[in-house]
Amino acid sequence: MSQCLNPNCLYQNPSGTAFCQRCGSKILLGDRYRPVGFLGAGGFGRTFQAVDEHRLDTPCVIKQFLPQQSGTAELEKATELFKREAVRLRDLGKHPQIPDLLAFFAQEGRLYLIQEFIAGENLLTQKC
Repeated sequence: MSQCLNPNCLYQNPSGTAFCQRCGSKILLGDRYRPVGFLGAGGFGRTFQAVDEHRLDTPCVIKQFLPQQSGTAELEKATELFKREAVRLRDLGKHPQIPDLLAFFAQEGRLYLIQEFIAGENLLTQKC
């Protein structure tokens, strides 16, 4: 499966698709990261499970910056916070409890942060 990242589409395409069959958006990020499924959403954007095709389909996570703020000042602040997250992840380096930063870039006018995938339970849905 290849998940479209266009916020107005999110169509699930067949595996190996280069462009979304519904909206025509490019599927691969940075010509290597293939989104394969939706994981969740929050105030700053959406998160997708993905694979790094340049590393033998190694699992990773795509964070798509998609803020819900409407004013110019709020959008600028949200953008700065997203970029600051990437810088902090880079500066932390390897840490056993924080997913590694693999990449940070813009594509088609949107910012993306790529992190190591850590398998486990979703803490929001885990029953205590």
